Amino acid sequence: MTLSTKTIALSAVLALGALMSTSAHAAVLMTAGGVPALTKDAVPVLVQEADEVEAIAETKVEKTRAQAVYFEFNKTTLSRADKNQLAEMALRLKAEGSQSVAIVGFADRMGNATYNERLALKRAKAVRDYLVAKGIAAKKVEVRSLGKSVPTTNCSDKLSRKEKICCLAKDRRVEIEAR
Repeated sequence: MTLSTKTIALSAVLALGALMSTSAHAAVLMTAGGVPALTKDAVPVLVQEADEVEAIAETKVEKTRAQAVYFEFNKTTLSRADKNQLAEMALRLKAEGSQSVAIVGFADRMGNATYNERLALKRAKAVRDYLVAKGIAAKKVEVRSLGKSVPTTNCSDKLSRKEKICCLAKDRRVEIEAR
């Protein structure tokens, strides 16, 4: 491999590494012999010839897009801003030909687990219904609820109820991941 071929191969591997980092842990390194190597999920993938790099680069890499929609306390309705965000997402998903959409609902820690599980599922279904109404195939959409089991906030129990509701706002969400 000539120096210019190594440079071309490394550039292609770097580009591929950037693409792969959206759906897997990827890194680019140089082997002892100066050959660019790509690691995917800690498994080295050696790239010895520029032709191999082109073949790898042409392989369709799974892209993942994630977004979140936030809800008011104890509510399942989408705001106008949420609908605009989801309408734009639906257009992108259709244009990109996304194969699947995972929608996961969450709730804050206020209330019991059963209630929050149901509330989070209703939120996720509201997002699903809106995306389907905007042309996303229902069979591509998976909906589930994790209730209050995965908080993103850390709010003190010493807060007043009103302060706690405000502090926990980021927990009342639906995450949408498209592949």
